[in-house]
Amino acid sequence: MEKSQKIDNDVLLKAALELMQQNEKPLTKQPSKGRAMLYKMPNGETVRARTCNDHVLIAVAESTSENAKLNIEGTHWLLIVMPEVERTNGNIIGYLIPTDKAVDEVRQTHQDWLATNPNTKGGNTTWNIWFKSDGPDKANNYANKWKEYRLEGKVSSLDYINNQNPQSHAGQPGKIKAEVEAARLRIAQVAGVSPEAVKISIDFS
Repeated sequence: MEKSQKIDNDVLLKAALELMQQNEKPLTKQPSKGRAMLYKMPNGETVRARTCNDHVLIAVAESTSENAKLNIEGTHWLLIVMPEVERTNGNIIGYLIPTDKAVDEVRQTHQDWLATNPNTKGGNTTWNIWFKSDGPDKANNYANKWKEYRLEGKVSSLDYINNQNPQSHAGQPGKIKAEVEAARLRIAQVAGVSPEAVKISIDFS
């Protein structure tokens, strides 16, 4: 199935903040340079939010050195949010991971990859890890490896596209429409068909 257009980062970020609220960890925006999305939890611990339309954590190193600083460092926690179905509107999932652990994993998987003597010119400063099991060897299946860090709760990108509040509109027509759309997308992915081929009806009688 072809991937649809990307979900706006602003929508993913709003979904991330809602997930944290549902987990009783509301975030307060902190000053930051550039595009960094930095927040603070009520207990004072800091959080860096990262949004991605694909099931991958992208970390950029300052150099090719083994101990080069990564652009995911500097906070207590790393909040990673992504669509449940890549690049597709519907349910949004999130992981709240200790930053030190994320950094260690990114470094280790990169070193494991280099140990395979890959066909590279040596200028690699983008060190990624994949959440899906069919990602590149040495750096995949982190949805399972980090399942303990996955946030509880439920939020859909459609809530924000439709200018809805997930908490205050529960059970209302717009919310139901969002849930049906999310279910339709999940069924389409499993069945290997286009979302347009899936029809869902609800009998309220």
